Amino acid sequence: MARYQDGERAWRLVPLYLLAPATVIALADPSVPLPDRAVTLGVSVLVALWHWWMMLAHPDWPERALLPMAGYFAGLLALTWVLSSRHLAYALLVFACFPAAFVALPGRYAYVGVAATALVAVGGPYALLNAESPWQGVQVFVGAVVAAFVGWSIRVLEAEVKRRQAANRALEGANARLARLGEENAELQGRLLAAARRTGVAGERGRLAREIHDTMAQGLAGIVTQLEAAEEVANDADAVRRRLAVARGLARESLTEVRRSLDGLRPGPLAETRLPEALSELVSRWSATHELPATLTVTGTARLLHPEVEVTLYRAVQEALANVARHAEADKTGVTLSYMEDVVVADIRDDGKGFDPAELEGGGFGLTAMRQRVVRLAGNAEVESAPGQGTAVSVTIPAIPAIPADAEREAP
Repeated sequence: MARYQDGERAWRLVPLYLLAPATVIALADPSVPLPDRAVTLGVSVLVALWHWWMMLAHPDWPERALLPMAGYFAGLLALTWVLSSRHLAYALLVFACFPAAFVALPGRYAYVGVAATALVAVGGPYALLNAESPWQGVQVFVGAVVAAFVGWSIRVLEAEVKRRQAANRALEGANARLARLGEENAELQGRLLAAARRTGVAGERGRLAREIHDTMAQGLAGIVTQLEAAEEVANDADAVRRRLAVARGLARESLTEVRRSLDGLRPGPLAETRLPEALSELVSRWSATHELPATLTVTGTARLLHPEVEVTLYRAVQEALANVARHAEADKTGVTLSYMEDVVVADIRDDGKGFDPAELEGGGFGLTAMRQRVVRLAGNAEVESAPGQGTAVSVTIPAIPAIPADAEREAP
């Protein structure tokens, strides 16, 4: 059995509510013969069973199946007319037929039921046609209009109630979906935060590894080179002191760079000067340290770039020069810094022994770190070499301008 709301059930019980007292009054009337009262009781029971079967036992029928409900209402009116003609108390049951028409009959057919009920109220069409006073017909018409208006009002109210209930159910459903989405978003946010932490840890480890390689490792390599050179000229005290002084300077510089790298700052040479001047100092110091001729050429209009761009270019030149010192056996080295409209390019060339790039197998950590730095800025790093023909390293990075805070550092 389908479920229905308490308000709908109450309207469907109205005929039974009014049938019961009408039956009690009719059966208690001593002026009615006992056999007539028995017949009246039987018809009343038939009305109750008829209404129960059609309206309460099958709640899906009202306003959905026109033919069963039209048959129900016609039977109810016929039995009501029989009872009202047997005893005046059953006028209560006639009154109950007005709301029953709106409960049982769909749409405009309810108003036809109201009109039929109004006819039953005056004793049927025959009684209305033979009425002694014309006012009786007017009373029927007015009663039908009032009943129709009341029924229409009830339907409008019920429709509004159903609309609001549907809106409330939709709102509850939307709230439930929002709650689920909130839980899913919270879970997703937690996963993203965890992934971000893992990525941040991996990125910071990579940054520290690259900085240590570019500072401590290269500094230690320079110190070892100077100590080895000092051993070779052990009989020349001045040469030994000169080599030791260079090694001492490299050690102090490396220590400073390590501290800056751990703090996430710019390299020392870039902290207070522009990139061309910092590279000029780097190339000059490298040339003096390794006693190899090296030059720096700057083309284009030099301008202040984003700190990450300048740091990446500086570290790339630094790494390339370190590789020249360790592997190239070159007689001369040239560094070119080219400022173009959209990009800035650093080229490092030597005339050393070169090598077969196929044997590089991705390069060592220094070259890998250089490429990682460059790729982070959407740049490109290329290495060209051949046995006996030297090596050329080219780093191209978008010329991202400096932020306003860094512009204050630009030299006049």
